[in-house]
Formats: sequence, C-alpha cells, structure tokens
Amino acid sequence: MSNRTLTLMMGFVAVLILAVGVVFVVVLASSGGDDSSGATDDKPTPTRKTAGGICGGNVLIIPGDEPNTVLDPIQVGDVSTAEYVAEIFGGLVTLDLQLNVKPDIAEKWDISPDGKTYTFHLRQDVVFHNGRRVTADDFKYSLERAADPANASLQVLPYLGGIVGVKERFANKATEVKGVRVIDEKTLQIELEEPEDFFLAELTYPVAYVVDKEQIKTSPRNWTQKPNGTGPFRVAEFKAAERIRLVRNDRYHLGVAKVDEVIFELGGGSVSTRFENDEIHVAGVPLLQLDAVKAGNSPLSQFYKPQPEMSLSYIAFNVKQAPFDDPKVRQAFAMAVDYKNINENLFFNALRVADGVLPPEMPGYKESIAGYKYDPVKAKQLIAESKYAGKMPAITLKYSGAAGGGGDLLEALQADWQDVLGVTVDLQGIDPSAYLRERKKKTFQVLADGWIADYPDPENFIGKLFSGSSDLNVLNYANPDVDRLLDQARSERDRTKRLAMYNDAEQKILDDAVVIPQFWGVAHYLVKDCVKNWPSAPIPIPKYRYVEIDTTKK
Repeated sequence: MSNRTLTLMMGFVAVLILAVGVVFVVVLASSGGDDSSGATDDKPTPTRKTAGGICGGNVLIIPGDEPNTVLDPIQVGDVSTAEYVAEIFGGLVTLDLQLNVKPDIAEKWDISPDGKTYTFHLRQDVVFHNGRRVTADDFKYSLERAADPANASLQVLPYLGGIVGVKERFANKATEVKGVRVIDEKTLQIELEEPEDFFLAELTYPVAYVVDKEQIKTSPRNWTQKPNGTGPFRVAEFKAAERIRLVRNDRYHLGVAKVDEVIFELGGGSVSTRFENDEIHVAGVPLLQLDAVKAGNSPLSQFYKPQPEMSLSYIAFNVKQAPFDDPKVRQAFAMAVDYKNINENLFFNALRVADGVLPPEMPGYKESIAGYKYDPVKAKQLIAESKYAGKMPAITLKYSGAAGGGGDLLEALQADWQDVLGVTVDLQGIDPSAYLRERKKKTFQVLADGWIADYPDPENFIGKLFSGSSDLNVLNYANPDVDRLLDQARSERDRTKRLAMYNDAEQKILDDAVVIPQFWGVAHYLVKDCVKNWPSAPIPIPKYRYVEIDTTKK
C-alpha cells in the first residue's frame, strides 16, 4: 500500500502464501486517533449459508487481514488497511483493473503547458455515503488536513510533497497549502513545484482521498469507526478479530457494485478448510499442496488463479552503521545466499527470485539490470578484503514480529552468512510499532523489509526508497549520481527518457548493494467457480464492485 510502507516479516513467508489479497505480511503505520473497531449498523450480519450454499446469495465472503491503522486515508501505510480504505473512499482519480489512471470524482482535468498546474473539474453527481454532495472545498480541506502537522501523516510528504505549500504547511510554517486552490464549487486547481509525469498516479494513493469534514468536526476521535466516504462500499459492521462487512453504495458514481456486500472474515482457522467447506469464496493455496495444485493433480486445481504481484522483499542495510558502511561487506552478504535454492526447497517455488528492484510487471522493468549473483567464493574474498576482516562487530538483523519467530527464511540466511562468511548474525523480532520507530530513526543495522507498489511507475520504487531526499529512504543512502538521475527523471516529460533514467539509477543502486533483492511476490488464489470477474490486480485498488456471484453455480 508502503503502499504503503510495506514491511515484511520475511520469516513468515509460508504464511504469506496463504494470505488472500496480500502477498506479504505488513506492519502498522502511525495511527493518530482511536478506533474501538466495534462499529455496526442496525442490520444483522446475514446468514453465511443460504439454501444454495456459498453460491446461493449475492454476498462475497473472503478472508481478510486486521487493519493495521484506523480507517483514515492519511494514515494508511500498509496493504491490510489500504484494502478496505480503497473501497470506502475515493479521490480525484483512480486506477482501473489494468492500472490505468482514470477519472474518479474529477470527470476531467487540464494540465498547463509547463506541466505544473492541474485544473480538475469535478462531477456533479458524487455524494458522500450520507448523501451530501462533494465539492472542491471538500478536497481542499482533505489535502490540507493531510498536510497539517497535528495529524502526523507519514504519507503526505512522500506522495503530496510536490504540491506547492505542502512542505511549508507540514513544517507549520504556513496555515494553508498555497498550491491547492478552489476556483468554484466544482473546480479545483493544484500547482506543483515542478512537473511530475507521475503526479496523477500519486493522486490514486489514499492520502489524496476526500474525507467528510463535517463528520470529522462532529466526531474528531471516533469518525473512523464508520467513515463517511464516497467509495463503492460503506462500512456496515466492523468487529475486531471477527469481520468487516461492507455494503454496496447504491449511489456510487462509477457504477454500482454487482454484489450486495463484501464480508471479510478476520478470524483464525484454516482458510483452505473453510474454502473446501463452502464457508468462503476465496482462499490461498496451502504451501504443501502448491505443487500438486499447480500441476493439476489436486481437486483444488480447478479453482487455482495465480496472480503475480508488484512487490519486492529485500534485506535492507543501514549504510552508516558498521559493518555495512563498507560496500564490500554489503556485497559479500548479497553473494553469500542462494535464493534460488531457498525458493525451491523452502517455498516450493511459490515466489519469484528477484535479481533487481523493479518487479517484471512494472513499467520500465529491464531484464538485463541485476544485482550480485550467488558466488560464495567471491563473497569470502570480499569479507577478507573489507576493513572489518578479522574484527567484525556484532550484527543484529531485525524484523517485525514475535521474538524467536524468525522462521525458515531468516534462519536460512543466518546459516548461509555463518557458513560462507564466518559471520554470526543474531535475529531479533520486535513489535510493529518499535520496528517502525527503528526505520524512521534509522537506528538499525540490517532489516528484513519490503515494498508493494502504490501505483504503476518506477518512481514509486526507485525514487521513494532510494532518493537521498525521500522521507521513505530509511537506509541513510545518498549517491550523488543516483540523486542526479532521480532529480532529472522527476521533471522529465518524455516517458522513454524518464524510464531510461530509472534504469540507470536502479543499476547503480544494485551495484552499491544497499539492499539485497530477495523475492517478487505471487498470490496463489483459490476462487469458487461462481465468482465471476475476480479482479486480477497486482496492487491494492478498488476492485470488488466488478465481482459477480453466479447463483446458478452450486
């Protein structure tokens, strides 16, 4: 989401493969406000089974993850929460199932010749879930609320920081965002500091969604329990650790959803068993059954729908912390682990071994770009040549999760680094909030980390994670050549030239070995035959309005 400051508990990859709608387990972002997660409307939760079984009603039932933040768009930094927020709220623009930027609340827009001023013309038929019409004032309020330092949004600078006045407002040096102007009730103008070819894509991120200022002013602490959005679904029920029930918004301006409701089951238990018992429509493939399912040798094979994801798991080095301030140590760590072997023997080829930063589905991906290959002999040589040869300091790899729960992957890395390099690496699981603090303060040595795309543009990976000026760069990494390329790419309006700049920057980043790419994600779904138009989207987007339940399938 990432998107989202996506952070992985990579020791739990086996669990990740079973997740539905998410390939990686995420940690919470800054919360800002309270939410008892006990909201419900007056209607009872519908019976899970009808006379026709799971396919006999017009309700989609799927597993879900507990939101890691309140349902406030400016606080969303993880995939779990983004999954719900994308269905409840909306913005000026959106992404369709092919990941094209499309009109949402803005029906059209004009761009000035210099590429710095966007004038959005709003639809007249868009209302919040309570029926109040959305105006340009609502968007100005929402964008300025995101930039208000009192709300402590971690997402506003990375995604809206290019708007004139956002940085000043966030630094409390201004009382408004100068670059957001209301022309009239249905016309909003946004001015950028410099042209950005990806600006419209950035506006599809939740931090740019419109919120109901009247609801927030009336109930500033509790409004997120039943937020008044503009999306295709509204919250009908939210019971922590049990379920989230979204009901159709019958006044949705882009086309009313085909299903009456979407129920996300948050409880535990075997997802695959519930799928086989006709309790849910969608599940993940159990890891131990994946080979048989993929080969067509399982009764579940008929339901199998794999989905590559625009996501990357990686090992992140703090380049200002010993011993990773030495490039030779980082390179040695990268060359000491055989990820192909790990994928085959630990994860049954469930994932895709990554040799670069950009996933293959991302525009600008170039196959020839690659990091350091597995080479234990060279790895040993580099350690011997490093300034820490024979005097390696203690090293702790931190990950988000329970202490002692590093899992097979991290233990495999630990073993390879010991066997190949003679280096002892301790594994330390810390709670998600502490993990985020370590990232933000940049006090770690090495992290198990990851990212899933927010929008289909290489800037979302290369610029957000590695620019020396990016608030999402937690590596203390600043390469002048990389920064020069990224600065040029931000304002370059020729897309071919811009993508080439990201290619050059990516190779330099990999050469510097500031991260070790591990895996690009794949979601392994099981989907009931009666579920039509199951959305094949590699990132979290509003998608459930397209789904239909064919009640003739029993």
